[in-house]
Amino acid sequence: MKIKPLLVLLAATMLSVSVQAEQDHQGHGHDSEASQEASGPHEVRGIFLGFDEGEGRVTMAHEAIPDVMMAMRMHLRLPEGQALPALEPGDKVAFRMFSRIEAGRVWYASDLELLPSQTELELPPQLREAVGY
Repeated sequence: MKIKPLLVLLAATMLSVSVQAEQDHQGHGHDSEASQEASGPHEVRGIFLGFDEGEGRVTMAHEAIPDVMMAMRMHLRLPEGQALPALEPGDKVAFRMFSRIEAGRVWYASDLELLPSQTELELPPQLREAVGY
């Protein structure tokens, strides 16, 4: 059995897959200069899902932010010194969302305000189901 031709073929295949994966990754904008810049603030509405005091972050399911990101569930930090208003999981809120470049991109939520419970949010069905909305 000839092992050398098999090793050459295996190495060529791995290199091809690696190059394709890098091209696919760049196509999502993760390595572009724009992705390394801070973003926002964006006016956003969503559902408050909880607060992790130890991490200083809230969990939100938010509507899409046009040209920035689709609707999703996210952990967002609170800016230093900003207290969390009295919110209960399931409350609908309006807030400002922005990012900073620290050790990578970090997203923040600030100025959280309770919305009327009858407020209709534009969330995709899968997200609605995932968060029980």
